[in-house]
Amino acid sequence: MGKIVFFVVLVILASFVWYFVKSKVSNAHRQVRDRAVEGNFGRALTAGPATKHLSMMGRTLTLGADPQRAGELIAHVATSDARVTDVRPEQGALVIQIDGSYPLVRAQLLPDRTVVGVEAMTWEMGFPQGAAVWDRIATAIGQAAAHQGIPVGEGSREFAKAERPAGEQEIWTVRVA
Repeated sequence: MGKIVFFVVLVILASFVWYFVKSKVSNAHRQVRDRAVEGNFGRALTAGPATKHLSMMGRTLTLGADPQRAGELIAHVATSDARVTDVRPEQGALVIQIDGSYPLVRAQLLPDRTVVGVEAMTWEMGFPQGAAVWDRIATAIGQAAAHQGIPVGEGSREFAKAERPAGEQEIWTVRVA
């Protein structure tokens, strides 16, 4: 009985220590990040990789198939990725959510083609978030479509920073021409 009590007390003490150490590290990390961004040091270091990630986020696919067939293919491929948290139909579209909210991918199901691409994303720590996931999903969609004999075209989109209230996440959306 004494060993069990000792073990429970040890677990409780370890939990308190872990909580305070973790918050201390998180605060220190946030301060270092903020100083780097304020001094433009962080932007200089992330400029090249951020441009590559932004290019990946701008990747679009056009599938030359009827909307039902293209929608089923896209939904099947997207739901097979562990980072996709939701695939839901909307009027004339499929919406794919990665990691719960962003990036937000929309497949416009048109009568003669389907256009799939990122519509909105978050920008954190000097990078657009989810670029590697979207690139992986887009590649899988393109390969699956080609395997089924569906013509696939690639395009690109540009993004612009959306207005946001102070303290909110930085969100980028498709640039409207």
